[in-house]
This record gives sequence, C-alpha cells and structure tokens, in this order.
Amino acid sequence: MLKFFRSIRQRLFKQKKFKNYILYAIGEILLVMIGILLALQVNNWNEHRKSKGTLKSTLKTISSDLKRDTIRAGYLIEIIELNQENSKAVIDRKVTIENFTTYPRTRSLVTIYQPFDIQTKGYDILKRISEQQENEKDSLFADLTQFYSLFIPNIQKSNERLEKVVIGNLEEFQEFPWFVDWSQGNTTEEMIAYFAISEDYRKKVAAYNVLAYGNHLQLIKGYKENAKHVLERIEKRLEED
Repeated sequence: MLKFFRSIRQRLFKQKKFKNYILYAIGEILLVMIGILLALQVNNWNEHRKSKGTLKSTLKTISSDLKRDTIRAGYLIEIIELNQENSKAVIDRKVTIENFTTYPRTRSLVTIYQPFDIQTKGYDILKRISEQQENEKDSLFADLTQFYSLFIPNIQKSNERLEKVVIGNLEEFQEFPWFVDWSQGNTTEEMIAYFAISEDYRKKVAAYNVLAYGNHLQLIKGYKENAKHVLERIEKRLEED
C-alpha cells in the first residue's frame, strides 16, 4: 500500500503536476490523520469495554461479599440478643444460687467475643479502580464508598473495644481459685455464688452490656439493613448491564 502511494507521488512529481501533487499530498495526510483518529477511537472503545467489564466484575465481588456479611450479621444478632436476655436477668438480680442452672449462659456473659469482620475484597478493588477512573458521577459507586467508609472503621473499633474488655475479664477471672474449673466447664459452689449474686460480676455484665448490646449490636444491625439496600441496587445495575 505504501509503495502504491509512493509511486503515485513520484509520477505526479516527474510529470511536474505540482498542483495535483500538493492536493494528493494533502489528501494522503488527511487519510493518515483519519486512520490515527479511527485507531484512537477503536482503542477508546476497547478501553471502555474493558472498564465496563472490570466494573461489572467488581460489583459481582462486592455483591458476594455483602451476601456473606449479611448471613454472618444475622447469626451474630441472634447470639447477641440471646445473651442480652441472660445479661438482663443478672442485672435485674433474677439469677440466684438456687436457679443458676436454668441460666447456663450466665457464667460466660462477659467473656464472649464474636467479632464482625466485614468482607472487603470487592471494596478494595473498587478503591483501586476509583484511583484510576472517575466514578464520582456514578451515584452507586459514590454510595458504596460512603457505605464502607462509614461502617468499616466503626465496626473495627467496636471489635477492638469488646476484645479488650473480654481479655481484661479473663485476666481478672484467673485470680479466682475456681478459674481452672470454669475454663474446663466444671462448677463449684464459690463459682456459682460469684456468677449468681456477686455485685462485682453484675457490674461487669452491665459494662459489657453497654458495649455489646448498646453499641456493637446496633452497628451490626445497621450494617445488615444498609447492606440489603446496597445489594438491591447492585443487582438492579447488573441486570441493566
């Protein structure tokens, strides 16, 4: 093809048809420019297609993460609410030495540590994409970023607070003569008395109750509810694409 164009130029030049030569040269330049523009457009189309595919794949990953999170959240909510009922019994002094066996969870109310770890595989990909592309105009991506930015640090802090309290309670329990029996699931009269009627344990339960049920539970519930709404929007977007 290049030889063909070259031969035309040489023939026009030899024939001293300068006007035609100039017109031809301009036409050739225009053809080259059109070719470059078409190549750029094709490249842009390919990049757009790749970008769209990456975003769709990311949304699918986030959807999978949120589904696992909501299942885990539901499980934790059930456990925490059940423990809350037993905690209330201790705080309200309904537990006694005589009925202690009817409240089997009483002995472990302040040493339960059930962290809620949010799945962030999809969100981590989203952050990398956002650094390379402009997705601010997309309300879904903006809301996803806001959703994770709000819940991840708050739930992580709540996990850390609970872990610290649980470790502290375990360290204090080690000082009691019944600790080894307690750790092995056995009971002693002194242990029952502590968990059933001691004011020290009642205060520990009340303090734990503030963190676990007044804060941690509400964060998990809030995450679950918002995750459901986000999932609906993601599913709708995937269907549209």
